[in-house]
Amino acid sequence: MKYLLKFSALVMVLTLFNCVTEPMEFTDGPINAMVEQIENSVSPDYSCEDQAPKARLVNNGTIDIDLEIYDVVGNLIAHEYEIEPGDYTDWMELAEGETTFLISNPDGDKIIVKDMNSCMVFDMVVGSNNQLESDQAVQF
Repeated sequence: MKYLLKFSALVMVLTLFNCVTEPMEFTDGPINAMVEQIENSVSPDYSCEDQAPKARLVNNGTIDIDLEIYDVVGNLIAHEYEIEPGDYTDWMELAEGETTFLISNPDGDKIIVKDMNSCMVFDMVVGSNNQLESDQAVQF
């Protein structure tokens, strides 16, 4: 009985030293095949063919944000109200052409006008200071 505790500790230590893990790239089977398939399907040479422009807003601030999107003649074409801190909108598909984005919070409004083309992605990020930090439009 007095050696039972020592024996248990020894068995535990030997068990830990006998565990072997194998890196993912050396395994065979369906999981590795799935990883290869995903890696091959994501190409750095992504090309877009006549896809509608998209926009979204990410709220990393501390207060709710409102987003309204208007077309060139001033019609409201999309909106998202009370985007909570730490939340973001879904990607919203837009028509091509001049588009006005109105970002509002209790501290004020920010108006951004962009000429949106096909295959353009516009990602707006509100920072921790409740101000727009990033408003980059990327063409794919």
